[in-house]
Amino acid sequence: MHIVLAQPMADRYLAAVRDLAPDAEISLGPPVPATATILFADHCPPDLPALRWLQLGSHGYAQAAGVTALVTNASGVNDKPIAEWCVLMLLALSRNFPGMLSAQHSRRWDRSPAFQTEIRGRRVGILGYGNIGQEVARHCTALGLEIWVMTRGGVHDRGPRYDPLGAAPVAPSRSFDLAGRAAFYAGLDALIVTTPLTSATAGLVDAEALATLPRGALLLNPARAGVVDEQSLINALRDGHLGGAALDDHYRQPMPADDPFWTLPNTITTAHISGSTESPHYLERIWDLFLTNLSRYKTGRPLLNAIAATDLL
Repeated sequence: MHIVLAQPMADRYLAAVRDLAPDAEISLGPPVPATATILFADHCPPDLPALRWLQLGSHGYAQAAGVTALVTNASGVNDKPIAEWCVLMLLALSRNFPGMLSAQHSRRWDRSPAFQTEIRGRRVGILGYGNIGQEVARHCTALGLEIWVMTRGGVHDRGPRYDPLGAAPVAPSRSFDLAGRAAFYAGLDALIVTTPLTSATAGLVDAEALATLPRGALLLNPARAGVVDEQSLINALRDGHLGGAALDDHYRQPMPADDPFWTLPNTITTAHISGSTESPHYLERIWDLFLTNLSRYKTGRPLLNAIAATDLL
């Protein structure tokens, strides 16, 4: 067994790996040698013939497409900050917080009704219902919002998952598969995208989906930008069909100065910070996940957050 660790760490984590696998060869990467059998990294280089298991440090796993080894992602590690970002953006867009700041900066006393709305009783649709989607649902339920969910195969057991908080899942008021997507989109006040980007989800929220959303609906995307068709999103914001959007991942990173998303109406862009390696609990949680999975790997138990091979095609 050759374990290659290519993640930020503290000495205690390296010691814990050595305690769990005292007979293994342990290397710190990059680079990643061809003899690696276990790799803990954000990306996987090609041509690793001995690789048996890749533990990613991210929730997204598009970068692991084509990997034939077992792949596990970091679902559960950043659920809390991402869900809090969603609540922040939902409130900011609903009450036009950018407009409040603009009024303050221009020293304008503005008591517009747009600043005085409330979100209780509104309906939020969550696209994808993994760890992040479930944490978003818990936060939204606490705010008095109704939860609808759409997943590719319906809400189902996804196998053993990492959840450092151990909170009970929220049962949505309604759940849909893709066959029911028209009814799902048509009933929403806000759509929150939490599904990973794969070959099956690229452009899933297309022009038809955005047009089916009621006029004035909000779109929040803390997941990968590519799940939403770019030009369709630009059009829906420019013509006012969407009431606003909050976007954390982007089609170009870092966004160039002439990127159209800087100036789209009612759009908040953040620099891929809803949940990241700089989150205060990231390091402890990602290493807790890896060490838990390493223990499971050593004893032949199913690993947490295993990605289906069909999602890596």
